[in-house]
Amino acid sequence: MKLLEDVIEEHAEEAAFLWQQRDMAVRAPDFDLDDVMEWDERVEAHLDGLLIAGETGWQTTAALGFDDPGEFFIGLWLAIALGKKDCVDALLLASEDNSEAHRAMISALGWLTPDKLQGVVKALLSSDSPHRHYLGIGACAVHRVNPGKALDLALKRESPALRARGLKAIGELGLIERITEAESDLDHPDSECRFWASWSAGLLGSDKAINNLKSFAITDGSRRRAAVELVIKLMPLEAAHSWIRELAAQPDGLRWALMSAGYLGDPFYLEPVMKQFTNDKVAQVAGEAFENITGLSIYEQSLEIIPETVPNDEEENDDQDGDDSDQSNDDAALVIPDPEKMAFWYTSNHQQFPAGQRLNCGKPISRHHLAHVLRSGKQRQRRSAAIDLAIINRGAPLFETRAKGQVQLESLEKR
Repeated sequence: MKLLEDVIEEHAEEAAFLWQQRDMAVRAPDFDLDDVMEWDERVEAHLDGLLIAGETGWQTTAALGFDDPGEFFIGLWLAIALGKKDCVDALLLASEDNSEAHRAMISALGWLTPDKLQGVVKALLSSDSPHRHYLGIGACAVHRVNPGKALDLALKRESPALRARGLKAIGELGLIERITEAESDLDHPDSECRFWASWSAGLLGSDKAINNLKSFAITDGSRRRAAVELVIKLMPLEAAHSWIRELAAQPDGLRWALMSAGYLGDPFYLEPVMKQFTNDKVAQVAGEAFENITGLSIYEQSLEIIPETVPNDEEENDDQDGDDSDQSNDDAALVIPDPEKMAFWYTSNHQQFPAGQRLNCGKPISRHHLAHVLRSGKQRQRRSAAIDLAIINRGAPLFETRAKGQVQLESLEKR
């Protein structure tokens, strides 16, 4: 009996730990869809063990104490899977003032199949609690289901967090018919509402959002990368070139200018990017930008410098909504390009990349090529491809590169 208890306890602890590792992996520059599916299999193996254990599995999970996001993830997933409504309610109450738990709980709702969520999401969306309503909108967004009237209410309630989640859902779901609702909040006093209004409106084609996004792109904060990632794709080439020059002139702007060049995809920037390979502060970011434009894998072609010491990766991005923040510690996962090897590669291949066009991983932007990047690219490249796809196919939901890997794969196979 003691051995069985130990096994169940290991399932609970490992599921919580592995989900948190997976949560970081889906935003990392060195993981792809196959890696995501491997993480999923590891998490699911432990979740299945808890589910098979039934009530004992729940008691063991509850004994963890729900102190960190991974524990909230497995707690909500298991409570719903076992049909324990009282336990679901207790978790919802416990998480109300714990912002770090919110993403984990939305993730749990995303991992559950629709048949397990019948009644659960409906109850969340109809709740008077802004927190529960927030989770319901998040669950719909993750499953790419239009919340309908519940979204109307989310955009009218006084809770800034709920309003911001509703504004974000407009873009995620491709609700182009709601673009004016997003535009109406471009001047909202709450920065999260203002950002997600700008992000969704911009993604859906509103030029009115560009100045707001540019402002976020030059301001330190958790939305800086997301703003940089999107705004450069919304500009005509000449305007984009001017913007990159403006970014580079900022005191801390070189890193962001290099990122923008990579997201823009114009081979015009290949040589300027290469000049930064000898700049230790931004060499890795420059290498990623080069890869994003050309589709080259520096690692696979052995064009990198092997560092003498392995970077310490203990500090992780703790952005509560799960979107990439402006922190640079994630650059440690990027390779360091070897300037001489890269110069030789460029001399042999530069004719394939004429300037004055937008490329994504080496090819002109098209639905077919973007689907290929979504299947084979690294996670940040896949995110960029998803945004490009949403821009050329406005009104369609944004492809979710953080969803369960098998769900993503099945979606791609239907394209």
